[in-house]
This record gives sequence, structure tokens and C-alpha cells, in this order.
Amino acid sequence: MDINPSIFHLVTRFCYGYKIDLSADNIVSVLCIAYYLDMSDDHSSNNLLNKAGTFLEQRVLMSCNETVKALRICSDKILDKLADVGLIEVFLDSLVEKALNDTRLLQDLITLPLRLYEPLILEVSKHNVSIENLVASVCNYAKRWVFEKHSGDGSVSRNKREVIEAVDRLLPHERGTISCGFLFKSLKESIFLDACSDCRKGFEVRISNQLDMATAKDLLILSPTEDGSYDIELLKNILKSFYSNYSVSDLSRFVSVARMLEEFLLEAAASDAGLGVGTFKELAEIAVAASCDVLSYSDGIYRAIDVFLERHRDLIESEKMEACRFLKCKKLSPEACEHASKNEKLPLRIVVQVLFVSQMQIRDKVAREMKGVVEEKTQDQVDEDDEVESMSKKLLKLEIEPDYSKKRKIENLECVVHCEKKKTSVWREVKRKFGCMTSSTMDVCNCHVKKRKKNYDRYK
Repeated sequence: MDINPSIFHLVTRFCYGYKIDLSADNIVSVLCIAYYLDMSDDHSSNNLLNKAGTFLEQRVLMSCNETVKALRICSDKILDKLADVGLIEVFLDSLVEKALNDTRLLQDLITLPLRLYEPLILEVSKHNVSIENLVASVCNYAKRWVFEKHSGDGSVSRNKREVIEAVDRLLPHERGTISCGFLFKSLKESIFLDACSDCRKGFEVRISNQLDMATAKDLLILSPTEDGSYDIELLKNILKSFYSNYSVSDLSRFVSVARMLEEFLLEAAASDAGLGVGTFKELAEIAVAASCDVLSYSDGIYRAIDVFLERHRDLIESEKMEACRFLKCKKLSPEACEHASKNEKLPLRIVVQVLFVSQMQIRDKVAREMKGVVEEKTQDQVDEDDEVESMSKKLLKLEIEPDYSKKRKIENLECVVHCEKKKTSVWREVKRKFGCMTSSTMDVCNCHVKKRKKNYDRYK
């Protein structure tokens, strides 16, 4: 085995009877050499193996910090030797016990090599430890060994790939236990490091389970990729998985995702000067598909298009039309229509469509207001009709005498009732003027018209 010169010097001093200084930094190497050279009781009662073992038990394993300090500098070869002599389990059992007594110590374990950290976390997770503490430890481990570690030679990339794959295995799948930002970063790293398909799929599934909790900035972590392009297929796969997880009853989640995609399109248009018309159109298509039948207005799509056209002033008319291809003018709010109708960056054809939609919105607004007045008047008419009907019933209960004067009074009363009822037909006349009704449908009362006395003399 390879021996560090300083450790070899320490062992030599022990052999010549000199005092040696053991510490957490050198205890593991000393133990390995003592086992390798068989410096045990078979040779002397005052042997190096006993001395190192006592120091390990009384000074190192009693403290979590000292234990971690002793292990974090171990090379793979030293760890192999520790495993051969059964000391790996001794270290791990000690750390697991301390972590279960105080879960805050899980943060101190992130400096350990992956070979020790993964089995340690797996063992701790079998006990009643809060999922928040476990997730926090694993996320910090990924930040230290993947996100913050600069890529170097092949060995560094290989180590980072092993870590990100282990992170996928250690993280839970429960919705909301891991931040969306961390999941998107992990997915991006897994793609860049060419991690195994199971690792990449694991992060995709976690993201899709809580996509409605993500923000546009989270989604921007994935794009653009190293070559400046956008992974459209990856985005579609995540969305497909998201929509397959939920039903129509989860409308609020669909709304959140639709708004997030519109904001993502806007952020992409504003932050990426190299964003081409084709890519922008593909992203817009995804955003529109998500907002269809979910959002009342598509103002977010329009804002993104406006920003894109502002940053690409050199586009010709046909390219502008391509950028506006998925803009649904009829889903623009009145405010957006007003802005778009004066937007000189838009293609002329789009402006014409917006003006037409604006006129339709004005027409519909007037129609709704008229309908509201009609409904109000209709209700008043119903109430008055009820009163008239009630009055008529009372009249029918009266004993009508053959006396002409009484008969005349009743006729006058019926005329008054009819004329009163006629007042409720004023709105019908208004409707007739707007072409909603014809004069033939109007009620005409002739009670107040004096009947001309027939003159039969001319026939004589």
C-alpha cells in the first residue's frame, strides 16, 4: 500500500520507542499501516494497533466533528483497507448514533466522501428523522460537490456524475419537499454530466409533480443549454407528465402553470438576445397550448411578443408574422387591444385583427349593458303584471249591476288598468327602434279613443 512519508516517519519513531502524536488527521492512516504490518499483541503488548485503536475509541469516535475530520481526508485506497478490516462499519455506526440524537449534525456530514455519505444517509432515513432535515443535508451535499465544484479533468466530472446520481437516489419523491429551483439545477447538471437515464428521469418526475409551484426563473435554469439552444422536447415531456398527473378538478394548478409559461416566454424574449424567431415560435406555441381554455386573456403572450419584436427591430414583415403566429387576438383584454392597436412594431395584418376585435368587444359590451337593462325592466314588468292580475281578480269578485253608470265605471277602470300596463312597454319601443322588435308586436290600447258614432243616414 502507498504510505504517506509523514505517516511512515511517525511509525518509524514508534518502532524506536519515541513518543508519537496521534490526531484525527492521521489516525486512519496509522490504523491502516498497523493492520498492514500486523503490529498487534502477537509481537508486543505495547503495540501500535492497540495504541491507535484506543485513541480512536476514546478521542475520535466520541466527537462527531473529530470523526468526520478523520474520514473526509481518506482516499479510496485507505477506505478500501478500512473496509477490509471492518472499520467502516465502526465509523458509520458512531455517526448514525450521533445524527439520530441530534439531526442538526446531518449538516456536518456533507464533507464526507460519497462512499461514506450515501450509506450513512440511507441508514439514518430508516429511522424517525424529519424529511426536512434529510433533504436539507442532501441538497447541501449536492451544492458542495456538484454545483459549486468547478469542472476539471475527467475524474472530476466522473465524481460529479456519481454524486448527482446518488442525490437522485437519496431524495424523496413527495411533492413540495424539495425546492423547484434545486430540482431544475439538478436536472440540468444530470444532462450536462451525462448521468444515467434513471437519474434524469427521477428529476423530471419530481419537477412534473410540482410544476405548478415553479416560477419562470426556475424554468430558465434549463434554458438555454450549453450550446445556446432550448431543449423543447424536455419542456414538452415535463408538461406532458404534469398534465397526466392531475385532472380537470385541479384547475388552479393548470392556471399557475399557464401563467408561469407566459412569464417564461417573456423572460426568454427579454434576456436572450440570440433567441431566434423559430425557437420563440416553438416556445410561444407551448405557452398558448397551456393557456388554452384555462386563462381568460392571452395578454402574457402579447407582452412577450412585444418585447421580442422590440429586441429584434430588424425583422422583416414575414418574420414578424411568424413571431405572432400563435397570438390569439380575440383573447386579448380591452387594455391589451388598445395598446396593440397603436403598436407600430406589430405587422399590419395583426393590427387590423386587433382593431376588429376591439370593435367586437365594444359591441358585446353594449349588448351586455342593454341586456342588463332589459332584464331589470322585465322584472319590473313581471311585478306590475302581477299587480294587474291581482286587481283583475278583485274586479271579477265584484257584483256587477246592470246599471249603466256602474258599467261605465268598470269600463273606465279597465281602461285605466290597461293604460297603466302599457307604461311598462316603453322599453319595448326602444328595442323596436334598435330593430329588436316590430310595431306589430307592440300592445296597442284604443280604450282612450272615442268611438265615432256610426252615421247610418248616408245609407238611407
